[in-house]
Amino acid sequence: MAAGMWPPQGPDQGPDQGPDQGPDRGPSRAPDGADRGSLQRARAGIEGFAAKFSASTRGLLLPVFTWPLLPDVIVEVVRGKPMGLTAALLGLLLPILAVRKLRRGRAGDTARAAVLVAVATGLVAGLGARTGVPIALLLAAGAWLGTRLLYDGAIQEVAPPPEPVAPMPPGPLEEAEARLARIASRRDPRFENVLAAMRSLLQDLAARPERLPLARRFLAVHLDGLERIVDRLRVGAAPPPGMTPLLADLETAARELGDKLRAEESAALDIQVKVLSERLRQEGYA
Repeated sequence: MAAGMWPPQGPDQGPDQGPDQGPDRGPSRAPDGADRGSLQRARAGIEGFAAKFSASTRGLLLPVFTWPLLPDVIVEVVRGKPMGLTAALLGLLLPILAVRKLRRGRAGDTARAAVLVAVATGLVAGLGARTGVPIALLLAAGAWLGTRLLYDGAIQEVAPPPEPVAPMPPGPLEEAEARLARIASRRDPRFENVLAAMRSLLQDLAARPERLPLARRFLAVHLDGLERIVDRLRVGAAPPPGMTPLLADLETAARELGDKLRAEESAALDIQVKVLSERLRQEGYA
């Protein structure tokens, strides 16, 4: 074997071919569309998992910083110092409240959480460690700044949902229709005529709402009377002899009021027709 021919070449291996290249092996191919799609899906899955993990653990680092206060609570109880105990308890509870604010993720929650952490730090330093007001304020400012730097922009905050709008109270016509429905639920044939007259009146008022003030007192008085009669009958009262004429009078009054409203509308229409006809004659169009 001649020198310079190492490693030995195979029968199908040319002088310019390496040990991993044969005549049927071309250069390495770039990943095709399917491979790129798989890589993108894998990357999206990893990013989604990271985002969920970050959201689920957001703010949990704050209580970790306060673990030295746990034995301090026991120490303050043994020493009988209520001021130090209060500072230690607030130093433990306020960061937990800050975590709740951070995990809620509404607009301004990061700023509120930073304020809670700053207050907890200032109380622990001032009341528990008795560092003095300047040092306590300085440490509180550092805690506020550190919380803002750690969590600002960590998750997109959303505006709180709008408060539910209270439903509109029913109008006079809707209330009158509901009261008529309650009266009709007794299914007493003696009330059918007066109920039909009242429904017709309500239909006329619904078509002309501007006339409602004229019938407001009428509806209140008549519906109150009908409801009281129905309630007495429901509990077993015997109908008096004058009930049938009274129901007939209520029916007549309802129909007369409906006729009056329609007559007023007819008179108003007649006036409008006369005015329009006179104006057309004055303009020379008629």
